[in-house]
Amino acid sequence: MSTSPAASTFPRHRPRLRRAAALTVTGLAAAAMTLLPAGSATADQKPAVDRAKALALPDVSSDINDWSCVPSGGRNPVVLVHGTFGFKSGLLAEDRWGAMARRLKSDGYCVYALEYGKNFFGTPATGDITKSAGQLNTFVNGVKAASGSGKVDLVGFSQGGLVSRYYLKNLNGAASVDRMIGLVVPNRGTEVTRAWWGSWIYDAVDQMLPKSDFLRKLNAGGDLMPGVSYTMLATPDDDTVQPYTSAYLNGPKDRLTVADVPGIPGSKGDPHEEFPFNPAAIAWVREALRSNGPADPSFEPGSSSGATGGENRPVEHASDRNDQPAEPDAPAAPADEKQSSVGEQVSEIETPLTGPYVFAGAASVLLAGGAFAYVRNRRRPRGERP
Repeated sequence: MSTSPAASTFPRHRPRLRRAAALTVTGLAAAAMTLLPAGSATADQKPAVDRAKALALPDVSSDINDWSCVPSGGRNPVVLVHGTFGFKSGLLAEDRWGAMARRLKSDGYCVYALEYGKNFFGTPATGDITKSAGQLNTFVNGVKAASGSGKVDLVGFSQGGLVSRYYLKNLNGAASVDRMIGLVVPNRGTEVTRAWWGSWIYDAVDQMLPKSDFLRKLNAGGDLMPGVSYTMLATPDDDTVQPYTSAYLNGPKDRLTVADVPGIPGSKGDPHEEFPFNPAAIAWVREALRSNGPADPSFEPGSSSGATGGENRPVEHASDRNDQPAEPDAPAAPADEKQSSVGEQVSEIETPLTGPYVFAGAASVLLAGGAFAYVRNRRRPRGERP
């Protein structure tokens, strides 16, 4: 049986037609992706964004968690990681990230903040830090998807710095982060008495004691992760992180800057709790974000940032082989020598580990212990009961 020329040649051209069609579809899809704005998430990315939104810090300023924000000038999104008990207080009218977020947003950054580590009573940043780091991982993935960015920069305050460091070291976070900026982070733990009392109630506080298993593992093998630039800020006025040099990390100068920043001049508030809106600290954060590596150790707040604050000084780096924090090279400036003015009026802030959450937690522990003892006693034979 003879076949027509059309019938004999069409099968030979069919694979070519399929390849051409596939290339056309691929090209159209790539073109469509290039037309999407930088802040748009695809259908595949939407679940990641939704999971991040569920972790977003509530009731913050409009400069934070704008999921349609488009980073400008190749800047990374900035993720803010709060400290123990979160960033809300009945004595504070505004979220503590507000002042920093306003400056960063005006600089062209997209700013995000999460809430993490809630315990049974819904108290933020009191649960296991390793689980909190998992929430940070989820949040960062959503921020990257929403903004179209490959990496983010982290700003971790107090416990938030430990959450960030664990994420970088143990959850492959270093692949998603360019810069880590720590604000008064208890990297070697804190020796204040109220932390010891809090450790009986809150897992996270127990992990921040100097000899905790968590800190031993976190600090083993070196402080820095490859590919990440670190800027660590401490304040000699700190009465929560003790000794305040616990906020230091060790590492080479091309990857790490450590600086001391005094508390807000003239303020009667807690220097540790005020640190996120300390004008000098905000200036250091902005310097670190615009640097290719860590912040310039010779940076002076007020010189180019427009922020004011007390005298600051870089800290001499410790050897990579030394696991102990470096000692300061000079005493802190006395309070009466700090001449700079405060840019904002700040309300007195509730001191961590001494507020109503502690008393509620203590009461719950006592009630739970009493209930356990009662049930255990009821299960004994009558003759063995006390």
